[in-house]
Amino acid sequence: MDRRPFFSQARCEPVVAGTVLDHNGQPQPTHMPGERALTIYLDKREIVTLMTLGQNPEALVLGYLRNQRLIDDLYDISEIQVSWEVNAAAVSTRRGDAGERCEEVLRRRTVTSGCGQGTLFGNALERLQTLGGGFKVARSSIFELLAKVRQLDTVYKRSGAVHGCVLADGAEILHHVEDIGRHNAVDSISGLMWMRGEQGSDKLFYTTGRLTSEMVIKGAEMGIPVLISRSGTTEMGLDVARHCGVTLIGRAKHDRFLVFSGSERVEFNR
Repeated sequence: MDRRPFFSQARCEPVVAGTVLDHNGQPQPTHMPGERALTIYLDKREIVTLMTLGQNPEALVLGYLRNQRLIDDLYDISEIQVSWEVNAAAVSTRRGDAGERCEEVLRRRTVTSGCGQGTLFGNALERLQTLGGGFKVARSSIFELLAKVRQLDTVYKRSGAVHGCVLADGAEILHHVEDIGRHNAVDSISGLMWMRGEQGSDKLFYTTGRLTSEMVIKGAEMGIPVLISRSGTTEMGLDVARHCGVTLIGRAKHDRFLVFSGSERVEFNR
C-alpha cells in the first residue's frame, strides 16, 4: 500500500508586474516578488504564519515541520492541502492528534533573525548531534558551484528582494529555491529532500543570505556538513557550527571565500 502523503499543487507565480517612476519622474515597467501569508495548521492546531513567494508551499510546510521536529516520520502525514483563497496550509496526520502531541514543543518558542521573522520551537541546540564522517570538498568544486549559481535564471535577477538557497552534490545543483526569507528557502529544500529520501551527509548547501544560528541549526538538522554563504555568519551562527561540527564558508563570490569553521573538510590544493 502506498503510504506517501498527498500534496496539493498550489504553486503561485512568484513575480508580479508593476509600474514605477524613475529618477526623472518617468514611468517604467518593473517586477516585484509576490508575498503571501501562509498559516500552517497541524491537525487543526494553528502553528505559525510564514511569509512566502508561494513557489513550493507544500515543500515549505513539510520542511518546516521536519526542521522544527514537529513531525518525525514523513509517513505520519496523510496530506498537505494548501489554499490561497484562505492563505492556509492544512496538514493532516494519520492519527489526527499531532497538534495536541506537540503542545509542549510549541510553548518553547524563540523568534529569530530570519527575514520575515523566523521561529524555532523547543531547545534546538539540545537536540543537535555532532556531524561526523570523512566528507571532503575540493576548492575547485566550490568555485564551480558558485559559477553555476551565478548562471541560474532567478526571481532575484528579475525583481530583487528575495533570497535563494541551493542543495548541491559537489558542483551539481540538485535543488534551487527562492523565497522571501532564507529560512523559508532552506525549509523548502528540507521538504524536497524528505520527500525524495535524499541524505545530506555528502551535500553542500549554499545561500545568498547570512548564516545565522537559525540557518546553521537547520543545516545541521538536515545533516549537511558544509554551509556556504554569499554573505557571512553571525557570532552565534559560528558558535553553533563549532558545537555541531559544521563547516562554515562565507563571502563566497567568484574565486574567493573565507572558511570560518571546519577547515579540515576543505581541500585547498584541489
